[in-house]
Amino acid sequence: MIEFVILLGLIGGWLVMTSTLFLMLAFGKMWGLLGVIFLVGFIVINQRWKVRYMRTIMDATPRAKELARHIFEMNELILLSSYIMSLILYTVIQKYIEIVVKFPAVG
Repeated sequence: MIEFVILLGLIGGWLVMTSTLFLMLAFGKMWGLLGVIFLVGFIVINQRWKVRYMRTIMDATPRAKELARHIFEMNELILLSSYIMSLILYTVIQKYIEIVVKFPAVG
């Protein structure tokens, strides 16, 4: 179960990063604010899963409970760092890489 939680944190972080980066590259920097909505949504989902998971392991050892709490906190850090990385990648791409879109000539 805990491996599933870690995997979901990584997938959520990847979704936050790629969606934010693609929105900013396609529509402009202000669309990166939509990534904040994704970020907050994933953090809220993570906190709900944390509460549900902690209820299911009521009779676990204190060490297991502490480990589970740290893993859920790690997921939140993964989500936050993914958003920050998308902002850094956007800045690097805009500064050092020129993206040219050419449409075929009609007629």
